[in-house]
Amino acid sequence: MATAPISLYFGVAKGRRAELETIAKASLEWASLIRDVAAVVAPDLEFEIEFVQSQEGSVWLSNLLKAAKDGDRKALASIVLAVLAFFAMGPALHLQAEFGDWLLAQIGHDHDEDIAEQVRKTADETQIEERRRKIIAIVEQDSEVESVGVDFEPRASGPITKISREHFASYAGHPPEPKPKQIDDNDVMFQRNVDVNIVRATLREGDKKPRWRFEQDGEEWSASIEDEEFIWALNRERTGLQLAVGQHMRVDIAIEMRRVDDGWEPADRRIVRVRTPKVRRSQGELRLGGE
Repeated sequence: MATAPISLYFGVAKGRRAELETIAKASLEWASLIRDVAAVVAPDLEFEIEFVQSQEGSVWLSNLLKAAKDGDRKALASIVLAVLAFFAMGPALHLQAEFGDWLLAQIGHDHDEDIAEQVRKTADETQIEERRRKIIAIVEQDSEVESVGVDFEPRASGPITKISREHFASYAGHPPEPKPKQIDDNDVMFQRNVDVNIVRATLREGDKKPRWRFEQDGEEWSASIEDEEFIWALNRERTGLQLAVGQHMRVDIAIEMRRVDDGWEPADRRIVRVRTPKVRRSQGELRLGGE
């Protein structure tokens, strides 16, 4: 059975101990972070996160990702590398991407994918930045914990990527929302990760571009849904989404603009990507997974 080790590190001074509650709470966020990464990097992979051991003094929370099938070793490795690169890249992913790739090169892990790019994609589609923020916020409350880090397995010299207490504050804020793309020559503006609520939604059999009505920050508007994989899943009742008033969705929007006097106003909207609820995407987008 394919397995891959990964460890979360809590740096504690010699002779001191971290609080059990700190380790327990951080462990739950850690497991959720791994699964968020897996949902994007290897969406079809079925695996378990096993607890292996921890050691006295500085705490190593050692885990083993165990695949349900024997042929998924590459997919497990992709998840582990992406988690490691994510912690190495720091709070500003768009500035630190090259460092994530550099780190993986230094430890001798060549890969046929740009891991840093996969981390940015995962940050767009999941809550990994929020989960890392919560892990750091939890350990920051325990004055005995001087650092937190990630490595494949415990090592005496400490983890290969580590965040020291003096840098905890830089991870405290929520990641900035991406700026909307400026109107281009085609008079279309794009917005990513927009939180909306359903006002009215219907779906006829075979409908490939249903038009629904949404509410966003008190404003209502209608949009055609052009995310083919979401519509495919919706027609087969595989989204978990109930078509009810007030149902939350997170989407990417293409807004067709028209000029009015000296300004611009929306003429029409199209949902080009549904991020929440998540649906199974074609694994060919990432070219990662079981061998």
